[in-house]
Amino acid sequence: MGVSLVRTRFAIASIIDSTASGVWPPFALLFLVNAQHMTETAAGMSLTAGGLIGVTTGPAIGVLLDRIGPAKLVIASNVVRLAGFLYYPHTGTVWEAVVVATVISVGDRLFWTSNAPFAKAVSKGERDLERLLGRQSIGRFAGFGLGSALIGIMPDTADPAIYNVVNYATAALLGLAAVVLLGIRTGARETTAKAGWPIVLRDRRYVAICATQILFCLASVGKYTVLPLVVINELREPQWVVAAAMITGTVVYIVVQEPVLRIAERFPRGRGMVAAAGLFAVSFTALAIFPAIPVIIATSAVMSLAECLFSPLSTAAAADAAPKEAQGRASALFQLSWGVSVALGPGLLTGLLALGTGPLWLTLAMISAAAVPAVIATQPRLRRQSAQPEAPQPPRADVQK
Repeated sequence: MGVSLVRTRFAIASIIDSTASGVWPPFALLFLVNAQHMTETAAGMSLTAGGLIGVTTGPAIGVLLDRIGPAKLVIASNVVRLAGFLYYPHTGTVWEAVVVATVISVGDRLFWTSNAPFAKAVSKGERDLERLLGRQSIGRFAGFGLGSALIGIMPDTADPAIYNVVNYATAALLGLAAVVLLGIRTGARETTAKAGWPIVLRDRRYVAICATQILFCLASVGKYTVLPLVVINELREPQWVVAAAMITGTVVYIVVQEPVLRIAERFPRGRGMVAAAGLFAVSFTALAIFPAIPVIIATSAVMSLAECLFSPLSTAAAADAAPKEAQGRASALFQLSWGVSVALGPGLLTGLLALGTGPLWLTLAMISAAAVPAVIATQPRLRRQSAQPEAPQPPRADVQK
């Protein structure tokens, strides 16, 4: 199978997958609180507990990735998440919510751990990798926008019917993505006898990159999981406000993603990530000071601009900085940072919400601001100053025919 065809199929499947998995986050807390009648704290802790359990599978998935390559694991991730979303409409207790959240979290770890190595295997170079990841992100944010639009037109946020439709549609799309990828094979990652977790954990810069990702991910989780709950249940604003904010953010993301990345290509990646952190911090501060409808919509757009920068740039930076002898394990560690954020986010943020919307948004603003010095500290300054420009790299040859 030709490299170009494999790349095209990967791009199609990843957009379908990202769109499907992006639809649910705006619904998750609303479903458990309004339709399943859990308290906000119980709903948040259920998602957090399941997410944390799923995160523990990350190291084992990294070992599998080094042994069998990413294609099979991405397909497995679709099957696992499909099962979770099929059962979600039947959850009626906290424990059932924890179990389903665990299954979906395991599927997420399979997908995101394998995704960047898969993209790198089929990409045509460093900048092509960034663009491929950027286009994939467009699908994910289109899913978020679709989910938010559905919230805006729901006749009753306490009616389980619309949540059930979303879950079954998500399951169907995940199955379709798996079918598109069937038959694609990539070679196992290049490993050596010394490959293992110590070689990854001793790489201080790489570990720091992973830790910095947690700060960005918490900011993103704050927007997509808690903002709908705050707008509808705390600020008592109409449902259309959530739809308007999220759709505006989605349109901004889709329209400016590629132009922003092309501008960012002129500068070191670190500058783009610092700009993203600053935009997040300003947005959350604005929500804390003046949570009016125009501010909610405007900050959603600004945060989408931040996500245009940090999501593809940080993922590509981690993929390039990963120790080549253990890229599967390195990818698992990087995705662990995202998994921890997604898992801890609902519990942490609903706990802060119990103190009020001000403490919630100001804490997220401080988390975002902390990413600025963290990004600066991870930049390879000496390498950029002393190293000679590298020769262009040929396309990857590990996609098997």
